[in-house]
Amino acid sequence: MNSSAIRPANFTRRTHDLAGKLRRERRYGFLALYHMMRLSDFGREGIEHSGSYRFADHLYANRASGRGWIGRIIDRVLLSLPAARAMRQRCGESTAAMQHAFAAHHTAHHAADPFRILTVPCGLPRDVRDFAARLHCENPAALEHIEYTGMDIDPEVIAAAHTFLAGSHAPSPQWVQGDALDAASFPPGPFHFIASTGLGEFLDDAQLVTFYANVHRVLAPGGVFFTSATAREPRSDAILRAFELHTHYRTRADIERQLAQEPWRELRCTHDATGLQTFVHAVKQEIAIAPAGT
Repeated sequence: MNSSAIRPANFTRRTHDLAGKLRRERRYGFLALYHMMRLSDFGREGIEHSGSYRFADHLYANRASGRGWIGRIIDRVLLSLPAARAMRQRCGESTAAMQHAFAAHHTAHHAADPFRILTVPCGLPRDVRDFAARLHCENPAALEHIEYTGMDIDPEVIAAAHTFLAGSHAPSPQWVQGDALDAASFPPGPFHFIASTGLGEFLDDAQLVTFYANVHRVLAPGGVFFTSATAREPRSDAILRAFELHTHYRTRADIERQLAQEPWRELRCTHDATGLQTFVHAVKQEIAIAPAGT
């Protein structure tokens, strides 16, 4: 099947007339909440397009906006929920992991080899933009050794990401339209750093194992895979599910079990202050070299 014909995993809403469905089910409290949340730009995007790249970027930007002052107040309330605060940290954690991996690569290879980055799905790559901006301030010459590829199933996202990075310090990016669950869609590796946040929450366990295997295949030996997982927060989950934004919640143990299907040299997990986000740093095992004469 052509990737462009596949419905993105994060577009979970199925009901065309959500308000009508809530009325038929006599869920009048959620119906009132539905109309209130549509005044908020964050809430409206989540309701209309599930976990879209606009929804995610509004979360990361953390600037309240909406229809009138009421919409902006509602937007600020939503952006201040514990689950939203926790998810917002994913971008900063990804940027920091990217910096750390680059520093290690730069030291080990003495800048002889390019540092190849892949983000999948790329969304609007704030982490890459921020990483490049910091590198420009600290060591602008090092930018010449950065190669970035953004991959997404949605051509609209790729176009928006291209525009987003225009004028930034990010080196000329390469773009790939492809399905993260299809190994053949991935650009040829190896990549020294791969980041993926916000996709795993929309994949079931079998799909997540497939995705991790695809990532592992194109990751360089000793390369770093950064990803995250979300734990369930009852209030936020109730709102999301009422409006058909269905996600999969996972603990640290869940993620470690899924990742264990592939060989890793190191697997390190940390949590944000709320405990709702698990940040994962997985280092691919180097290829063992047999001793001479064996």
